Amino acid sequence: MNYNWKLANGADVADIVHMAQSHFQQEIDTIFTPDPVAYSRNITLAVVNQFYLPTTESVSIARSDSGQLLAYTWATSQQRAPWSDDNMVAIRMAHVALDLTSKQRVGLVKDMMQIWEDFARFSKTPIICSTTMRRDQTAFLKLHERNGYDIRGSYAYKRIDLT
Repeated sequence: MNYNWKLANGADVADIVHMAQSHFQQEIDTIFTPDPVAYSRNITLAVVNQFYLPTTESVSIARSDSGQLLAYTWATSQQRAPWSDDNMVAIRMAHVALDLTSKQRVGLVKDMMQIWEDFARFSKTPIICSTTMRRDQTAFLKLHERNGYDIRGSYAYKRIDLT
């Protein structure tokens, strides 16, 4: 499968929201009330921020050669843990189309981790924090661990070298 990653733009928002609704809404709907308008607004603002304030947010998408949205990831910098003033990149979303093979999904998540590290270096942010609220999180967190993350419950942290 051939695909390309690129920074998202406003024209990608509808596909991002559709993927979230069709593949991941069932992960949140017993806790939160899903609101596609709110998600559209928040993704749109992130896309605008990445254009005007490029060190603050990153929304990247992977599309197949035929134009199908395969995955997207959203990261934001200038976040802090309550116990430290160290800046970190917080991963807001890491979604992959669930109708892809396991091997394809793993490859896309590995790509995302590289995108996060590139964004962290670009924004001069030494720590990446990726979390998950999915019920089945073992494989996702195992990928993080294999990529050098320190796993703490459903949180994965990685300190990167900015030099």
